[in-house]
Amino acid sequence: MSSQIARKVVEYFHNKSKPRDMMGSLTDRESEILSQLAKGLKYREIGEKLFISEGTVHTHLRKIYEKLQVRSRTEAVLKYMGK
Repeated sequence: MSSQIARKVVEYFHNKSKPRDMMGSLTDRESEILSQLAKGLKYREIGEKLFISEGTVHTHLRKIYEKLQVRSRTEAVLKYMGK
């Protein structure tokens, strides 16, 4: 999914509430990274914005995927948006 399409998807679903029970197991940093991912940012951009390396972003995303039981950034963003 391109970043432009991801941004449009996020804008469309922005007003939908996300389920707290799924997100409750994420750390504050993981939630922050998932939020940036939902905005359509690339891993490098997320790292730059949060002052962490791209490798650290990957590590956090691996843990996010495991906690949310998803296999892709698209699935993670959809769960984040409550879909």
